[in-house]
Formats: sequence, structure tokens, C-alpha cells
Amino acid sequence: MVDIMDKLHMLTEITKSARDKQRMINVSEVFYVWDILVAKLDIMETINILDDNIDDIDLKFISNQLVKGLQSGINDMEKLMNDYGIPFPVRPPVGSNSMANLETFTDKYIYESILEGIQSFFPILSSGFMNSTSPKIRKAFKNHLLVTIELQEQIVEYGKLKGFLNEVPIYRA
Repeated sequence: MVDIMDKLHMLTEITKSARDKQRMINVSEVFYVWDILVAKLDIMETINILDDNIDDIDLKFISNQLVKGLQSGINDMEKLMNDYGIPFPVRPPVGSNSMANLETFTDKYIYESILEGIQSFFPILSSGFMNSTSPKIRKAFKNHLLVTIELQEQIVEYGKLKGFLNEVPIYRA
């Protein structure tokens, strides 16, 4: 049923200009699209800065998976912004020119930064999804939420494997 509604919504939008499409979304959706893009750009910048300091091959893999997910999400949000004529936020630099390998950037520190970054998406994505009335926008939020859940699972399992995750003590009655 949802796919049929998505297709009907897409058909109604095909011939509309960005200005006409703006009447089809609410201000809350515009804010969440913009805010999600800003959050994704921020964590991408953090990962770009820290990436050169990763020693662990598995953490490098996790970081690359996260970058792929973030880039896909950035592209999706930018497409929505173009479609609806939403102004873009200021973008951070494309890459990092970090020359020094700072010893304070341990794999554990980088892991914790990545974990916190991913966890910061959940409130934004879930609130955006709950407050969205446009099928196209709601579907985008849902897809990003599902990708974020998958990335969170990978990061948590890696953290447990490496002993980086601060696990809650086991409760014994």
C-alpha cells in the first residue's frame, strides 16, 4: 500500500517546480532535512580528521563503511534540498590536511567518537520521521534510520570485540 502511495506522490510531483513542491512539505520537514544534512556533514568532517590516525584494520573498515553510509545520506538529503528548493548549509572542507599523527588519537578514542556520532543521528532521524507528513520525506528519513541502525550494530559489535565498549555490568540476582 505504501509503495502505491509513493508512486502516486511521485506522479503528482513530476511536473511541479521547486516552488510548487514547497507547498507539499511542512516547515518541520524542511528543518529536519536541513538538520540531518548538517549532522551528517559534521560527523563526516570528524571522520576525515581522525581517519589518518586509525591503526586497527577492522576500525578502518568500520570507518569506511560509515563514510559510504554518510556519503549516500548526504547525497539523498542534497537531492531533497534541490527538489524542494531548500537552502544548503555551509559545507565543511572536503578533506583533512592533518600531517601529524597525534598520540592522543588512539583507536579507542576514534571508536568512541564514531559511536557518539552515529548515536547522535537517532533523535534527529526518529523525530524527523515522526513529524513528517510527506511520503517522500518520511521514506527518506525511514531509510536513513534503517541504515543508521545497521551501522550502529556494526560499531557496537566491533567495540565489544575490541573491548572498547563500556558495557553495563551483568545483573545477578
